[in-house]
Amino acid sequence: MKIFITYFLILKLLLTSNLLFADYLRGYKEFEKENYQLAFQYWLESANQNDSLSQFYLALLYKNGLGVKQDYIKAFELFEKVSEQGIVEGYYNLGLLYYNGLGVEKNFSKALIAFDKAKIKFFESYYYLGVIHSQPDEIHTDFIKAEKFFQLASDNKIHSANCSLGIIYLKGVGVPQNFSESYKYFNRGAKNNISDCQNGLGWLYENGISVPKDKNEAIRWYKLAADQNHKQAQFNLGLFFLKDETMNDNYQSAIKWLSLAAKQGVSEAQYNLGTIYFDGLGVVQNFKKAFDNYLMSAESGFVMAQHKLSIMFLNGWGVEKDKIKAFMWVNIAASLNHEKSINERDKFLQFLSSKEIKMGQDLSLVCFEKMFKKC
Repeated sequence: MKIFITYFLILKLLLTSNLLFADYLRGYKEFEKENYQLAFQYWLESANQNDSLSQFYLALLYKNGLGVKQDYIKAFELFEKVSEQGIVEGYYNLGLLYYNGLGVEKNFSKALIAFDKAKIKFFESYYYLGVIHSQPDEIHTDFIKAEKFFQLASDNKIHSANCSLGIIYLKGVGVPQNFSESYKYFNRGAKNNISDCQNGLGWLYENGISVPKDKNEAIRWYKLAADQNHKQAQFNLGLFFLKDETMNDNYQSAIKWLSLAAKQGVSEAQYNLGTIYFDGLGVVQNFKKAFDNYLMSAESGFVMAQHKLSIMFLNGWGVEKDKIKAFMWVNIAASLNHEKSINERDKFLQFLSSKEIKMGQDLSLVCFEKMFKKC
């Protein structure tokens, strides 16, 4: 009788396992055909019966919002579950969620653990281990380890790691400074169409570091990165054209690239765009456009733009004249150790009344609390 019961249980287990695997395969076939909703239905059924493969792919659907509303919390829970069952793919995705703070509070320490377990199969883990060890948070900062992990990533064809190696050798952190090595790694990544590396290579050519100064090569590499929507390359390209008055239509080119960078929130691009409209460089002078760009830059904490806003408010250029707001912005910029603003703030104290000074100072504190937004 005991033998019969044992055989029955084994048969039941095999049938259940086969049914679960069948659901997983049906889901995978639909996934390959991009029928994500149907894949979700198959995997949900088998995942609820603890099929680890189905749980993993279900987590991917939740993470990417395929066939179901994007839900990082559910994705995290499922990745955590399959990781405990030894699925390396689960550890890699857990690392990404901890690293980016998606579905769980950002935690570099836990991301390090997850990526360390995933690196045996996912070489991208080496890259993220390098990134975490190069964070300026002091807890995880270790540029010697960072260089080692970036090197391992580069050796395993993770081309983005070359850009990080280029920066490390350019700055000489964790390794002796070496411009030739910096060029080598930037060049390696740039040839694989990695925009960070193309931007880095453009910077080397612009400044003549490890290579002769070559504005055409600088523009070429900056443009390759900028065309991939690399905001820093767009800014660098815009600034390059702005400074080089020997080139035809340099101001129009500067406006084009600075505008693209400004739309992506680059505060220095917003400031320089404001200056172009303020001074009327290649365009009709427009104080309103100048003010709008200075304001965006100032709200991002760019101190030179905050100083300019004070001037705009004081004179009523592009905005209604408001000496209290003018004092507020110069007071903020001065507090951030902007030398011109420190001198200007002292001049305000000579012609504002005590009541006006208090109002401006109070507004400055409120603006600080609001992180310079909507002041």
